[in-house]
Amino acid sequence: METACATCTGLQKHPKKPHQDYGSEPVGSVRWVNTTLPHLRASSGGCRGCALLLQGALLHHGRFASIREDQIKVTAETIHSATNPSQDHLSVELRWKSHEDDCDDMSDHEHDEGYPDLKLEFFTDQDGQSSFSAIGRGRHIITNPLQDTGIKTVHNMIRQCKGNHSLCRDRNGDFTPHRLLDLSVANPSKAICLRELGADANAEQAAQEYFALSYRWGIGRGMLQTTSKTLNAYKKNIAWDTLPRAFQEVILFTKSLGVRFLWIDSLCVVQDDPSDKIRASLELKDVYGNASLTIASTSAAEPTKGLFAPQMQTFKVQANDSKGSLSKVYVREQPSHYSFKKASDVGSPMNNWELLSDASKEANARTPLLLRAWAYAERLLSPRVLHFTDSEMLLECREAFQCECGRIDDAAFDPRKTDTVKQDFAQCAALADANGHRRMDSVVSQLAATSLSDGTDDLSTTPANPLELWSYIVTEYTARNVTYDTDRLMAIAGVAKTISRAIGAGYVAGHWMSSTLGLLWYPSEGAQCRRPKQIADRNVPSWSWASVEGSPIFFDNSSAMDLACTASFSVNGSQNIFSPFSGDVVELRAAMATEVVFQEDAPGEYWLSGNGISVEFQPDIIPLRGEDMAKSGETLLCVLVSMSFRSSILGLILKKSRTKAPTYRRIGRFECYECLKDGSDEEPEDAEALFEHWFPDVDDMTQLDERPRHVFKIV
Repeated sequence: METACATCTGLQKHPKKPHQDYGSEPVGSVRWVNTTLPHLRASSGGCRGCALLLQGALLHHGRFASIREDQIKVTAETIHSATNPSQDHLSVELRWKSHEDDCDDMSDHEHDEGYPDLKLEFFTDQDGQSSFSAIGRGRHIITNPLQDTGIKTVHNMIRQCKGNHSLCRDRNGDFTPHRLLDLSVANPSKAICLRELGADANAEQAAQEYFALSYRWGIGRGMLQTTSKTLNAYKKNIAWDTLPRAFQEVILFTKSLGVRFLWIDSLCVVQDDPSDKIRASLELKDVYGNASLTIASTSAAEPTKGLFAPQMQTFKVQANDSKGSLSKVYVREQPSHYSFKKASDVGSPMNNWELLSDASKEANARTPLLLRAWAYAERLLSPRVLHFTDSEMLLECREAFQCECGRIDDAAFDPRKTDTVKQDFAQCAALADANGHRRMDSVVSQLAATSLSDGTDDLSTTPANPLELWSYIVTEYTARNVTYDTDRLMAIAGVAKTISRAIGAGYVAGHWMSSTLGLLWYPSEGAQCRRPKQIADRNVPSWSWASVEGSPIFFDNSSAMDLACTASFSVNGSQNIFSPFSGDVVELRAAMATEVVFQEDAPGEYWLSGNGISVEFQPDIIPLRGEDMAKSGETLLCVLVSMSFRSSILGLILKKSRTKAPTYRRIGRFECYECLKDGSDEEPEDAEALFEHWFPDVDDMTQLDERPRHVFKIV
């Protein structure tokens, strides 16, 4: 009798493994291999199972060619899922250390709790039988979406969404985009035309269903665009051979799904007409919100690369076991779902959402569209987005994800949580539409009652707080790239408009007029930041997060204690104004404000001093320059706003404006954790000591609301 391999048990059920569950319908996983790559290579000489695993790994050698083999750990397990009983493939994970990590203890592998560096799956056809009982069935992924199987798969995904998701059904029947591409020309494979629907009632009625394209412009050189010179010609004909590959493929795909009209921004918006671009940006909410489907070229860096990304290769291997039984086994890299998953299963300490912009470099490289700010807004606004990636098609809608492999939300295969911000955004907007304007006093009271220790709450079961959700969206949005400074507020205007009913307040230059705490934003990396260029008809004031470029923007939305500071906006007293692209003066009325002396100890090291006490300071822009410039010994203004649950004191640092006296400019957010006595070696004092030293006349903090207010105008 042949002895089972000690490394992989021959990838067969074996009586010497009593802990393995081989019941008729097992749920859980069976571990077959836990070794290193050199050990697997050595074992492959006498074991067909190990040889098969090694062959599959080496077919993907390019992924770890620069890694020493003795740093690569290999595990293999069969996963049995209650929700995916038709899949019982063999999952093989490879993990390795960086070259900088010279620890040789493989049992203390730094990635053991994270997602593997390379994850492979070995599987047979659905009706196939493997000669290794550890290798079961898997799903093939479509390589050509234009074939009947691809079109049928997409139809099924959309049907599943429309039939089961109430949030995905809503459509404004009164809205039709100003222009759409009409794909119903005489010879549809050769040409299309641009149709202005307001001039054609029949076409407008037919255009009640249309698709939209979300794509990355790339460097933009040679991009086919509608301009004032080409507009009339494009109304008659847009030659097929002038279209980039992605446009051609999305046209063929749209027609294959039986839809006549398509919206592509470069062709449906007159690109050299500023008024047309502003109109289109304000209609973004409706254009994408009313599209039956948004098709996303998620893995393409630019339109010339095409819509249908080249799929990761699936290898077919002839495998035979110790008895000579022969079978076909397929090996491919398992779809990792890239940036649609959180980097880990650990919640963010900042809020209940974990930033997806922290995805791995590899994930970002394989989904370049997800790094664009415009595309992020388009994803949120669309009822459903069909992502074309280099591993599979994914349908992301307002209530769920669907993918070809069928495992994106199956924790048995991947415990990382799927991004829910689109779903939370849709729920928030729908709740506001159902209930009318929300009372903001109830929202603020929720914020004030929120503790940072409550981060374990499951937001999937409770409606998202609209202000907190907005802050998270801005953080994700600012972590993404936008080519032109002037587009920063333009691209997010549609998102703000959608959520405005939930927040129920005026909106000015990215800020909600009901929230003083929203002014406590801060860039995560001031050394990477700059102030954007201003243009004549756009004023992005220093108090707006959009006045800083180059870094994700974070917010302090929860307050343990209000320090009697309020903000009002100079917009004719209206609380319902929607001014998405510009803003003016904010008037702060604060009970606690004091002058402080600015000090620069070394390049990039800043302090604020007053009454013999100094506190560290991180300005918005490092080093300070331009209108933010401050010299050592210069007097600045510190306005306190709140205390946080981190036991820190929060406020704004203002500098007198050189050009608009007697107004101020914001140069940074202030957060004090501890105070240092000038010229003393004593231990730092807690943040609360700042009140005593900088505000000695405040003897009763509970009476702040009764104190006189200092008034400052910030531009």
